[in-house]
Amino acid sequence: MTQTLIIHVIRTNKIPFLQSMPSVPLILTTVMIMLCGIWLPHSSLGPSLGFTELPLLYWPLLLATLGCYIVLTQVVKTVLLRKAWI
Repeated sequence: MTQTLIIHVIRTNKIPFLQSMPSVPLILTTVMIMLCGIWLPHSSLGPSLGFTELPLLYWPLLLATLGCYIVLTQVVKTVLLRKAWI
């Protein structure tokens, strides 16, 4: 999920979703990939791949991690843009 969301940060020099909206296909692809990742451990295919259901505490921790990762990536991108390194 982290790498799927980072695509939205690095695709533009602006703030993603606030100053620059991604295309509908990119949004749909991101949502589909994330939903597959969430669904897979609960599916009948999950156990055969060695997946188990995650504890409830995992989901708020995942959201916090994703939020921090996106903010950190945006900050680093902004610094690099200001220094003209990218």
